[in-house]
Amino acid sequence: MNKEAATAKSGRGAKRARVLETAAKTLNRFGVSYASLPNVAEQLGISRAALYYYFDDQEDLVFQSYQRSCEILAHNLDQAACAEGGAMAVIECFVDGILGPDAPEIASLSDMAYLGEERRGIILARLGAIKDTLAGILEDGAREGTLRPCASGIIAACILGLVSWPPVARFWRSSETLTHHDMIDAIKSLLREGIAADRTRPVDFRPIDIEPPKLAVDHIFDSAAMTAAKQESLLAAASWLFNLKGVDATSLDEVAMRLGVTKKVIYHNLGDKETLVAECYRRSFRFYADVARNVITYDGTRIAAFIASTHAFATANLREDIAPLAPLSGVEALPDNVTEEINTTSAWLMDTFIELYEQGQREGSIRQLNARAILAIQPGSFEWLPKWYDALSDEERARAPRELAELQQLGLLAI
Repeated sequence: MNKEAATAKSGRGAKRARVLETAAKTLNRFGVSYASLPNVAEQLGISRAALYYYFDDQEDLVFQSYQRSCEILAHNLDQAACAEGGAMAVIECFVDGILGPDAPEIASLSDMAYLGEERRGIILARLGAIKDTLAGILEDGAREGTLRPCASGIIAACILGLVSWPPVARFWRSSETLTHHDMIDAIKSLLREGIAADRTRPVDFRPIDIEPPKLAVDHIFDSAAMTAAKQESLLAAASWLFNLKGVDATSLDEVAMRLGVTKKVIYHNLGDKETLVAECYRRSFRFYADVARNVITYDGTRIAAFIASTHAFATANLREDIAPLAPLSGVEALPDNVTEEINTTSAWLMDTFIELYEQGQREGSIRQLNARAILAIQPGSFEWLPKWYDALSDEERARAPRELAELQQLGLLAI
């Protein structure tokens, strides 16, 4: 290849990279439905026709964005593997590489079901290989005695969830005062040492009761109670499918079919799809607030209360009768009134948990740390669970909540 041709090829590569960077940011902020070729072209200030040079259609844009995310993850993991200092140094180098100030933004892989079967299989295989490599690093660290033994497959997926979370978390008002550096430090701090002031002291916690309320027999003829029960069933089914497949890849027909009703029932009880998604988000934040109130009144040390909350959040994400909708992407596409409501609840949750952290620090059960940053990245440690649901064995699903609770308490370093 002559110099002129090489320069032209390099220029095309740089343009494609800029397009995919914009697409990743659009996917994270607004979701798949907004990441259309016209919208991405408008943000780039180019014509839609120009984008067809790089992509066949919207699905191809999403596919290439997800491929790019996998390439970035794999490349950084390969680079991190050369780090000196053992397994923990490799993991921290991987986090720095993915989230560094000059690193390209990766698209949250939250809507893989939007892709056709072949393309989805390619992304899942690449992501699975990255997870397996990370699991191998964790196992090597345990054998060397530098890391504590853990369920490597679960924690490897958790690490991927954590590094994918900051691009989404920045849209929450409760994270506005944090810098990107704060978020990176919080992830590495959590993975190293957890939140316990004394990592050698066992913490026994009592799981929080998250069982959904049952409709009492004497209420079956109460029309308001019956309507509320129907709405709860519809929202739980929709949230479960949205979590597994993504909002844009899930139709109202699929939600209706899951419950054995018609689409008319959804319209009658809740409304159109936009309303359904908004109500699913409202429901999920009501659940988070209920858990927070349980933590406030929890009978035990503050670290036990926090570990119990992580256990509850992880358990809920694996149960289709609870399934709080995971805010992995597309939050900015919600109606303004819903975003405002969610941000208000999110700010209350942040303030509540910060106060509880400070109580734990005063009682000596929680170490000194940047509580706001730790809390801002914490959802990344469990919101990934529905996306990996089919890849987890029954044993891993049963084990995941306690593994993630232990990670919050202890981190990964050997004790």
